[in-house]
Amino acid sequence: MRKALKYLLGVLVILIGFGGMLGYDMYYKPYVLAKPVLKVKTATGQYLPKNHQIQEKDIYSDSVQTKDIPEDAITDINEVIDRIANVNLPNGTILTQALVDVNDLEPAENEGIYPIPKEDIYAINGSLRSRDKVDIYIVSEIEKYEQTGEPIPSISEAAFKGVTVTYVRTEENNDVFDTESGNNNKRLTSTGKVSSPEIKLSTEDGEELKGYLEQGNKLWIVRVE
Repeated sequence: MRKALKYLLGVLVILIGFGGMLGYDMYYKPYVLAKPVLKVKTATGQYLPKNHQIQEKDIYSDSVQTKDIPEDAITDINEVIDRIANVNLPNGTILTQALVDVNDLEPAENEGIYPIPKEDIYAINGSLRSRDKVDIYIVSEIEKYEQTGEPIPSISEAAFKGVTVTYVRTEENNDVFDTESGNNNKRLTSTGKVSSPEIKLSTEDGEELKGYLEQGNKLWIVRVE
C-alpha cells in the first residue's frame, strides 16, 4: 500500500510538473508574457520599399514576447494604413514609429522639405524637435532696427501656421534628439543646441517663404505643438 502511494505521488508530481510546463509554454508565455504587434508581410526575401504607402495586405498581427518588443512598436493598425515607409522593410519586421511615417514627415505630392538657414532666423525655440508644429512670423527689415537700436515693431499674424518640423539641426548639421534624461514632453536635455530646422511646406508656400527671405526678412519660429 505504501509503495503504491509513493508511486501515485510520483506520478502526480510528474503530471503537475508536465502540466505546469505545458501551461507556461502554451498559455503564460504566449499570452501573459507577450503582446500583439504589427509586422511586415511580404514574400520570402522581399521587402516593402522606402516611400511605399502601406496597405492592410502589407501587414499582419503577431504575438511577441514583451521583452522582444521595441519601445515604440505600433499596435494599432489605423496608425499605419496609408502611411509611408521611412526605410526598406523586410518581411517580419516589427513596425515602429521610427520605421513608419506616423507623423506625416515625408512630403506628399506638391510638398517639399525646406531648410531654414541659421542666418535667416530671428528667434527659435531651443526645445524644438522633429515632429513639432510651429507658427512662422515674418520680421520685416530686422537689420535696420538692429543697426539703429530702435525698438522692433510688434509682429503681426503668423505667415505660416501649424507647419510640421521634419528635422532639427545643430551647427554641425547633426539631428537634435532628446537624451535619456529628457523626454518628448519636458525636454530637459538634448543631444545638441538647436541651430536650424527643416520644415514641410506645400510648393506654393515654399515659394512664398523663399520670396520673404530673398527680400531680406528674418523668421520668428514659434513652437505651438
